[in-house]
Amino acid sequence: MSYSSGGYPRGGNSSKATAALVLGILSLVMCGILSIVAVIVGHSAINEIDREGLEGRGLATAGLVLGYIALVLWGIGFLIYLT
Repeated sequence: MSYSSGGYPRGGNSSKATAALVLGILSLVMCGILSIVAVIVGHSAINEIDREGLEGRGLATAGLVLGYIALVLWGIGFLIYLT
């Protein structure tokens, strides 16, 4: 019978990846400054996932994509407002 040594298990979801997804969704609804925050947190989450071997790359990528989409929509809306 063998017992594992204590300590923290490897893996698990990245909390930054979850935050990036939530911020990406909120940025689509609000189309504002949250899109920039979603992109920054998404890139940070991907770096953390690569560095520490965590899971949640899909969440981080989805947050990034939503953040970039909201950023483009925000820019288009700003251009329309200026005309």
